[in-house]
Amino acid sequence: MKSTLLLILEFTLILVGVGVFALGYLPFPFLLLFVMAWISLRLRHIRWRDVGLKRPDNWLPTFGLALLVGIGYQFVDILLISPILERLTGEAVDISLFHDLQGNLLLLIVYLVISWTEAAFIEELFFRGYLFNRITDLFGKERAGILIALLATSLLFGAGHAYQGVSGMVDTALAGLVLGLLYLYAGRNLWLPILTHGVIDTVGFLLIFSGWM
Repeated sequence: MKSTLLLILEFTLILVGVGVFALGYLPFPFLLLFVMAWISLRLRHIRWRDVGLKRPDNWLPTFGLALLVGIGYQFVDILLISPILERLTGEAVDISLFHDLQGNLLLLIVYLVISWTEAAFIEELFFRGYLFNRITDLFGKERAGILIALLATSLLFGAGHAYQGVSGMVDTALAGLVLGLLYLYAGRNLWLPILTHGVIDTVGFLLIFSGWM
């Protein structure tokens, strides 16, 4: 009974937190969700290591694959995914929040620091490390439960980026799906999706900074 109530409370807070982020009421709500996730893990005697925050077997292939997928995904997104979404929804991905970044080196550095900490690291710990495994606790750890977790974390990841408009939410959900698949491919090791997430964001910010987006 206690574990069921904890699960209900956690998912309620998750939905509220994602909604708060989507509406822009707090600048870094995922930090609060990360704290909630950490408390949940502590109460259940689970370490971050147990959900994938552990040294990969070999760093070099992990870095290499993260670079390949991150850069490749960003350019596929620009050349294929975003134009298709714009055609389907009638609106482009809204990146107006980052327009001040163009040509601003200091702001670029600030965004890169945030993207590798609050975005790549914290968001991957929360979505792929904590939430993915919490959903499989609810729906089971077999194929069906894993599929539900993969889709649910991707959709919530996309919803949390509502400030980018409908196309932006779908676009981000697709990126979340890729990151979730990488998490599974790496044997539920978080470093591959963390590094890939960081590379995707870095390439995006560099393109905006240089005026190519």
